[in-house]
Amino acid sequence: MKRAAIYVRVSTGKQAAGELSIPDQVRQCEAYAEQNGYEVVKVYTDAGVSARTDKRPQFQEMISRAVAPDHPFDAILVHSQSRLFRNTKDLLVYRSLLEERQVRFVSITQDLGEGETADILTTMVGALDEYQSKETAKHVARSMIENAKQGFWNGAAAPFGFRTYAAETRGARVKKKIEIDPEEAETVRLIFKLYVRGDGASGPMGVKRITTYLNAQGYPNRQNKPFRVQFIDKILRNTAYIGEHYFNRTDSRRKTPRPREEWVLFPMPRIVEDVLFYEAQEKLDRQHPMKTAPRLVSSDVLLTALAVCEECGAPMRKLSGKSGRYHYYRCSQKADAGRTACKGVSIPMQELDDIVIDALEGSVLEPKRLRKMTEMLLARAQERGRSAKEQRKKLDGEKRKAEAQVTNLYTMVGSGELSMDGTLSAHIREQQEKVERLKRQIALLDRERSAPVDKLGDKVVEKFGTAVSQALRNPDNRQFAKAYVRTLVSKIEVGEKQIRISGPKEAIAHQAMSFAASGELVPAFAQEWR
Repeated sequence: MKRAAIYVRVSTGKQAAGELSIPDQVRQCEAYAEQNGYEVVKVYTDAGVSARTDKRPQFQEMISRAVAPDHPFDAILVHSQSRLFRNTKDLLVYRSLLEERQVRFVSITQDLGEGETADILTTMVGALDEYQSKETAKHVARSMIENAKQGFWNGAAAPFGFRTYAAETRGARVKKKIEIDPEEAETVRLIFKLYVRGDGASGPMGVKRITTYLNAQGYPNRQNKPFRVQFIDKILRNTAYIGEHYFNRTDSRRKTPRPREEWVLFPMPRIVEDVLFYEAQEKLDRQHPMKTAPRLVSSDVLLTALAVCEECGAPMRKLSGKSGRYHYYRCSQKADAGRTACKGVSIPMQELDDIVIDALEGSVLEPKRLRKMTEMLLARAQERGRSAKEQRKKLDGEKRKAEAQVTNLYTMVGSGELSMDGTLSAHIREQQEKVERLKRQIALLDRERSAPVDKLGDKVVEKFGTAVSQALRNPDNRQFAKAYVRTLVSKIEVGEKQIRISGPKEAIAHQAMSFAASGELVPAFAQEWR
């Protein structure tokens, strides 16, 4: 008796529930086997996968057995050719392989016979199946894009902080829309606040620390799972929280990103203000591994990445002596290549830390000097205030113009007036990047315009200077002290006879302004002073 394997497949839940269900395919194939003298030795099932690729676990296992030396079966039965292939190239390759091993490929609903005519018909059917699959994919994509443009959510789970609800029913289909999930949204706002400003006691937190904080405090994640670092990082980068979710970002079949010009904007309810979101983006950019090594971000050494050798310009590195009892800053060039490479100095770590903090307290945080700096900021703020409104209006106009240009180009591509070639794609991408730049500029301008300059009196300035001094000398929170030093200092050149410190010119005044607004110390970055 001839032996046969049955292969069944569905790619969607709708097929699984309809007339192409897996049990129905198996039943029909078994009936065919009985009528045609086949003994079914095994059924191979791939559920929820496409036949446009051969990367299907059960399919690969079946092929492996079909070409095995013990020849376990003589034929492979399928409901229709499309269950096995929707890719003409794979159809021809695997059919040839099976024929070499004398294994027949039988479509029970498409009896094409045998011989050269059957080969031609099989290839034609395969080509039609492939064409139909591509057209179906295009139709589904167009339908989902149009669904998104109408404000309906497309199937997948909503981002953390949001939830879906049934908005209307069209026949058997339930159309969903998106809304804010109050409990999750509070957690999202907290994540941004902790990352940019901290909890009021420890200063801005990193992604790992936020993850630990949320899990320790028992904040709920979905399905009662703990928060993970990757999840927090994804939240901080997600524009959905400022009202901009993008659909069609990934090719679902290839699992690869689509070009930016193919994304479809889906407006979302806002959870986070632009200023807070873009401050988070700036910090993420600064701490990206391509810009700042992770070990420098996480190190608790106060002057990491700030102190450099005056002689050769190489970073000063922490070295330990006496079994770790003593710590020094030493020229890394000298440490790696010896004195012939650089004759730079070594200096006890605590000594250099104290020199820098003493210099900040004496030259920057001293009340009269600090007041002078803040008065300079007040004068500049008043001057800028007169032109800020016009500048904001100009930036808004440029942003709307760039957004409209992108929308018009997409409309023309969709209507067939333009074809999406490399030049047009690059132009659209350029306009989208321009929109992002303008959004950041507007957010920063809004932050500056909202600065409470009227609250920056002598008492607040003095209180701020005292708070910074205490933070810099707090041995229990070196990460916060390090963050503040990096705000006030951009470079420390360590020489044999002198130590030169330079830093952001307006940083201290901006920090005082932030302190006046919130009553908290929040490290940030600005321009240089010397």
